[in-house]
Amino acid sequence: MPILRAKDFIQDVWYAVVFKFAFLLLIPSILFFGIWKYKTQDLLLGLKPTGTMLIKGAILISVGFFLNTRHIPRIAEAMSSFEDSELRFFLGILLPLLIAGLPEELFFRGMLQTRLEKRWNTQLAILVSGLLFTAWHLPSRFLLANGVEGQAGDLASVLLGTGVPVFVISCFFGWHWARYRNLPVLILAHWAVDLLPSLSSFFGVSH
Repeated sequence: MPILRAKDFIQDVWYAVVFKFAFLLLIPSILFFGIWKYKTQDLLLGLKPTGTMLIKGAILISVGFFLNTRHIPRIAEAMSSFEDSELRFFLGILLPLLIAGLPEELFFRGMLQTRLEKRWNTQLAILVSGLLFTAWHLPSRFLLANGVEGQAGDLASVLLGTGVPVFVISCFFGWHWARYRNLPVLILAHWAVDLLPSLSSFFGVSH
């Protein structure tokens, strides 16, 4: 059930609602808050923004956005071909926040890494959560990817196109969470990385 006939499988209704929200938000939240008795402050730790924090956050978010600026000219060219371009543009901006940045950072950094840090140590928690974050992305790409993320059925291309960059970014995000405990910045940086590829999908632009 692709949303507005988007080309990328991540804009599929079932992928977004079931795969992301059920497995990354609903079930983990029951464990994290209900069984393990964590509090919301374990995710924010009384975060009080400072000028320096805001500047560093803005830089990180900007870097995430500029990683994919190659998409901009093709998106701008394709927009005029769609009568519902404003709706596509809105959804292309909103969905990577709701189905990628928010649930993935809440789970992999906020819940999983926090839990592993308590049980093991910070370095191992970053490594394991990074490996699991990477593994989370591989099956869907192996089955459905077609582009820079690899080719469906070709494990080597998926490991190279998806596995390596996802693992590197995940380890950096894990280090950032361990050092600064700034989940909003990680959510927005993650969103910024996925923003332009999401718009490309809604406007039929190949990655």
